Amino acid sequence: MEFTEGHTVDPFVAAARRLERAIEYLEEVAVRAAERDGAELARLSAALRAAEMEQTSLIDANAGAAERIDNTIGRLRGLLSF
Repeated sequence: MEFTEGHTVDPFVAAARRLERAIEYLEEVAVRAAERDGAELARLSAALRAAEMEQTSLIDANAGAAERIDNTIGRLRGLLSF
């Protein structure tokens, strides 16, 4: 049983107060989690964009290297055919 200013408090009222405090705590935790998750989502999104840009760069570099290799093979075949 809780006491408030020297008076006893009905157990149901005390339970309701505890429940209210617990709900407030959970709401605060949920807000903090959403903020944290939002920051994490932004970080992951930025990392994904960077990875996509790197992938595009690697695709372009690969295409250039493949073209140079094909040209070199063609020249070597031309030299070997003489």
